[in-house]
Amino acid sequence: MDVERTVVNECEAMFIPAGGSDRSVAVGLLLAGLQSSTLLRMFPAWTEAWQAAGFAIASYDFNDDRYTWGADAGVATFTGLLEEARQRWSVRRPIVCGSSRGGLTALVWAHRNPGVPAAWFGMNPVMNLGPFYELEGRAQSLNAAHGIRTEGELLRDVCPRANPVDLAADLAWLPMRTWQGLDDEVTPPSELETFDAAIRKAAGSHSIIYGPGGHATAEGPRDQFDASAQLAFAQWAESGGANALSPD
Repeated sequence: MDVERTVVNECEAMFIPAGGSDRSVAVGLLLAGLQSSTLLRMFPAWTEAWQAAGFAIASYDFNDDRYTWGADAGVATFTGLLEEARQRWSVRRPIVCGSSRGGLTALVWAHRNPGVPAAWFGMNPVMNLGPFYELEGRAQSLNAAHGIRTEGELLRDVCPRANPVDLAADLAWLPMRTWQGLDDEVTPPSELETFDAAIRKAAGSHSIIYGPGGHATAEGPRDQFDASAQLAFAQWAESGGANALSPD
C-alpha cells in the first residue's frame, strides 16, 4: 500500500492516495479519527475498500490524551490533516469518521467547522462525556486531555464545547450515521440513543446501525467496520444527503 508519512501538529500522520494510476486525483477524502498504525495493521481490507472507491485517506497517531477526546489539540490535528491533504489532492468536502474517542474528536471537529465536512460516521463513538468520566480509568485520561481536575470542571467547561449530546442542536446540518455494537459496555447504546434523540429534536440527520458485538477496537470485534455500507452512506451524503434518497 502506497503510504506517505509526515508530521501534523506534532503527530505522525499518514496520507494514502486513492486507487488508480493517477495518484494526484481523488474522488473524495476520508479523514479518519483512527490511529493510522491501527488502520494499516488491523484494518487493511477496510482501508483498501475506500481506496478502491476513489477516496484518499488521511489519519494520524494520537501522541497522548491531548490529541483525542475532542480536545483542542486533536481538533487542530484534524484541521492540519485537511490542509495537508488539499496540498496533495484536489478533493471535495471530506467525509470524517472515527471509532470510540476518535469518533468523538471527529464529530467535535465537524461541529467547529460547519459546512466543511460532507458527513460524519462513527463506530461505537463516545457520545456523552459525563457518564463516561465515571468509568474506571477514564477520569485521568479526560483530565489530561482537557487540562481539568474534576467532573464538575468537565461538565461546566468541557461539555458545552466538546460533548456530542450538548452539541446536537448545532449539528442538524450534518448527515451522521453510527454503527453500534449492541453488547458494548464501554460506549453503550443508551448513550448513543440520548444523542440520537437530541439530534431528532433538532430536526437533524442521524441514523443508527445496530449489530452484534461489543466495543470496536483494534483487537475487535470488527462488525462495526462495514466498508461497503459506510461507503454507500458517504456517497449518499456527497450526492445530497438529506435531500437525496437514503442508501438503506
